[in-house]
Amino acid sequence: MLKRIRTVLILVLVLSFSTVSIGNEWANYYFPDTAGSYWTYEDQDGNELTRYAIEPETIDGETYRAFSYEPALENWADFEHYVQPYYYQVGDDWVAFFVGTEIENALKAHTIEDMDEVLPFMREQMMAEIPEGAPISIDITYDVEAEAQDYFYLLPTPATFNEEWTALELNATLTLTINIQGAPVEIPGGGSPTITTYSSIVEIGKVTGTETVDTPAGTFEDCLIIEYQTNETTEMAISVPGAPQEAPEEKEGTSITTLWLAPNVGIVKFKHEHPEADEARAEFGLPPDGERTLELTNYEIKGSPSEVE
Repeated sequence: MLKRIRTVLILVLVLSFSTVSIGNEWANYYFPDTAGSYWTYEDQDGNELTRYAIEPETIDGETYRAFSYEPALENWADFEHYVQPYYYQVGDDWVAFFVGTEIENALKAHTIEDMDEVLPFMREQMMAEIPEGAPISIDITYDVEAEAQDYFYLLPTPATFNEEWTALELNATLTLTINIQGAPVEIPGGGSPTITTYSSIVEIGKVTGTETVDTPAGTFEDCLIIEYQTNETTEMAISVPGAPQEAPEEKEGTSITTLWLAPNVGIVKFKHEHPEADEARAEFGLPPDGERTLELTNYEIKGSPSEVE
């Protein structure tokens, strides 16, 4: 019975060059931040998000460039760390988003939403194994933990086409406890079965080239294309009190996120694809997450455009 829900739990945490170099001046060229500038985006569902460049802030002795957003974020599950940093830095080595805590919050919120969908299915599968009319009830509780590095490394400075870097590392643990009431035989060891899913997530970034991009805000030439491949290794362990410990089951998955950055404008397009997760959701009668997108619809950059030397 427990083995039948392995794939469901894995699904829950499956979220989701030439020799040309790009130096620090190019980072500013592709990521302007003059206070008062704004960018309005529209997602795949027609929802708008406007980002405003505001004055830098100092946190624990570190100075960060800063953004604010309208509408304000109400659900952490809607947070996209690729495009929604509140604080970031442009330095000699990286354009780095200070979003570790936000990523942890987002993963937990996503997991809670997924569990709200998955738990009824799990209970149904378990109850199907119990003889009809038996006075047995099943209650499933869970806990999720997440630990992300402080920074998402958007872009190295300098960067080289087709040279990979580690943009993000994230670890997550989902622990489920299955409480069975009314069983005619006492559970061995007096405890409840637990299922623990460990996920190790690594995002690898790569600048693949440049291209012209059409958006509702206009056509942008020489857009920098940054592709992030998310590699997730998930290991599931099932523990039944009084029973031999089974060998953990391991599964791997990938997703692709692409950003397009226009000169003197910044991010003009975002696309996230995770077909493996959608296929798994369909297997269990869950709706697909679908492809997520953002496109620039309106913007204003204050001050003079950055110059590339």
